Formats: sequence, C-alpha cells, structure tokens
Amino acid sequence: MNRSSCRWLTLIFCILWHVVYASVGSWFEIDDEDAALSVPDLISKYGYQMESHEVTTEDGYGLTLFRIPPQQPMTSSPKLPVLMLHGVLGSAADFITLGPNNSLAYLLADSGYDVWLMNARGTIYSRKHSRLPLDSKKYWDFSWHEIGYYDLPAIIDYILGVTSCEMLHCVGFSQGTTTHFVLTSTRPEYNDKIALMVAFAPTAFVRQIRSPIARLVMPMSEWIASFFNSQNVYGWPASSRIHRMLRELLCPQSYPENICSELTALLVGPHPEAYDERAMTVHNGHTPAGGSFHQDIHYVQIARSGRFQQYDFGWEENVRRYGSREPPEYQLELSTAPIALFYGLNDWLVHPRNVEDLAKVLPRVVAVRPVADEKFNHLDFILGKNVRGLVYDQVIEMIRRYDKS
Repeated sequence: MNRSSCRWLTLIFCILWHVVYASVGSWFEIDDEDAALSVPDLISKYGYQMESHEVTTEDGYGLTLFRIPPQQPMTSSPKLPVLMLHGVLGSAADFITLGPNNSLAYLLADSGYDVWLMNARGTIYSRKHSRLPLDSKKYWDFSWHEIGYYDLPAIIDYILGVTSCEMLHCVGFSQGTTTHFVLTSTRPEYNDKIALMVAFAPTAFVRQIRSPIARLVMPMSEWIASFFNSQNVYGWPASSRIHRMLRELLCPQSYPENICSELTALLVGPHPEAYDERAMTVHNGHTPAGGSFHQDIHYVQIARSGRFQQYDFGWEENVRRYGSREPPEYQLELSTAPIALFYGLNDWLVHPRNVEDLAKVLPRVVAVRPVADEKFNHLDFILGKNVRGLVYDQVIEMIRRYDKS
C-alpha cells in the first residue's frame, strides 16, 4: 500500500470516527450551550417562569434563592412548597442540568409544586456579606455546619413567610442531606416545619469510602488547604469560561472514554450505561460553583473519626468552643422530621452500610430505598440516564402523599 492510500484511509477513518461519536447526541433535551448559561437563563430558556429572592442569614451572609412557580393552575387542595438542597461544590444547577422532562425541579413544577432552589454561602450565586469582604479569610471560615445551622433556617423561614405555608418539603442531594441533619439536630424546632425530607445519597456516616481518588486525596486535604491559604486563597473558585475550554480540550465529547469520564467513574463509582457525555459537559459548566475548603475538610474529619460530629479545630480550640477536646457528635435522634432515604448500591462515596446505619439512628424514617439499578452511583442521582424512572417518579408520588397527610 503506497503513502497516498494510507493518507486516504486515515482520512476516511477520522471521518467515520467523527460521525459515530460526534453525532451520538444526548439522551436528554439539552444543548452544549447550557454549560455556559446562568441558572436563571437556563430556567428561562426551557420556558419556565423564574424568580430570584434574596435572604440574609443570622451571621450576615447574603443568599440567593431561585423559585420556579408551579406550571399548573392551583387546585382546590394546595400543595406545599419544595426546597431543593444541592451537593458540595454544587448549586441550584444540580436539579436542572438534565433539562425538561428529566430534571426533578422541572418535574415537580410540572406537577404543580412551588419549587425553591437554594444556593449555599460561598457559591457563585450567594457571595455577599453585610460586613465581610469576599476576599477575606473570615468570609470563608465556614463548613457545611454553618450552612445547616444558619443558611437553612433563614431560607425555610423566608419561604414559609412568602408562601404563607406552615410547612414545606425538602429534597437534598449529598451535602444537602448533611446540612439537613445539622439543622434538625441542632435546631430541632425546625423538624415541625418539614413535612417530608427526601435524601439522595444521605451523607452523615462515611466510614467505608470505596473511591480510590477520595482515599488518595483525604490524607493531603489539610496540607492542600494550608498551601492555598498561604496564597490568600480560601475557597474553591467557580467554574469559568477558561475551565469549560480546558475541559473540552482535554475531554472532548467526541471521545466518550476521555480522562474526565474515567476520573469521574473512579470518584463516584463506574456506571457507563447511565453516563451521558453532554449532561456531564453541562454539569461541569456549573460545577464547581464554589465553596470553602473547610467543607471538604469537615467530610474528611468525619470519615477518619467514623463519627458524625462538628468541625474539629484541634484540642485547644475545641476546648474553647465546645468545652471538650473532641468535637461533639450531632444528636441525630433529635432529627424527627419524616425522611425517605434513597441510596445507590454502587456509590463509592456513601457506602450502603452507612445508609443502613443511619436509618437505625434516625427516629422517623418512612422509607429506605436502594435504587433498583445495582450500578447506580453517587452522581447518578442528578445525572443518570435512568434517574427519572428509578427515583424521581417515586419521589413525586411520595411528596404527593405527604401533602395530603
């Protein structure tokens, strides 16, 4: 075979490769441009009404909530509002990434629910403070404890005030469940304001982490944070145009088995059948949404200790703050709001045994449901191809039942 023939064969091969992979498209009704749109623009793009609301916490942090009003006329039996709590380094985008007919926020709005999407302190949509400048170390001096103790009560009280309701439903993913447990165990009066909590990948006990990436990074987490602190960097930056360009360069959609998909599988658990490259591209356009390094360190601490406990500042500071050398455990027996636990059998960050242990401690568990797909992983709760049929439809029916009760 001569050199010219080789060049033609190579060209034909490249064209076929592009046709096979680049034209696969997406399982969902979403576009590549969704990665670059803000959450309000994304909601509006798909034809949903959207409102922005500002809330100030007891300790001065300014938070932005996004509201998607019900897409159906109000019925004679009013529905309670639904508050959605995002994961670590996530934002309101966690619940709308999959687009219409698939994202839980849209499905709830289509079912007549008043949907509220939180953005915790430190995320790109909630970077305000009444006194502290954004670039100060003091601003970033928080973990998910403060999100649960300060952000959630301010948000819940605001929503109930606007809607004139006495209760609401909550749906939390990963860190969203952790902050719920913080709130309901440290401020138990808020249990009476939650009609039902739906917990995806409930994260309180993290004793058996299967992810090799997490296990590799955990011992270095404090050192990494200290290094960045020495450079006057105290939190995670939000995703930017440069981040999206680098991601597309290193992990093109035309090659599904790229390094990004491989690293994701090593972090949350492999599940190639449920993986959608465009959905992941859109998700990565909104993640990280920002956050404090203390959030990650706090998770590392509870993984090491095997206890669901408050932040460990070291013996001396613990004695000053808590009155003991060890940080106190959260009293989960005080978390009395009805809760439904959904977990993945292939979740490499939250082991099924940890969820089962959690269910034994919580006093009012109304459901403990492993997802039927045995390969369902941590991230599938917000990105999996099959998440609507396996999880979301059940959740909407469950919320409907608790509306009536």
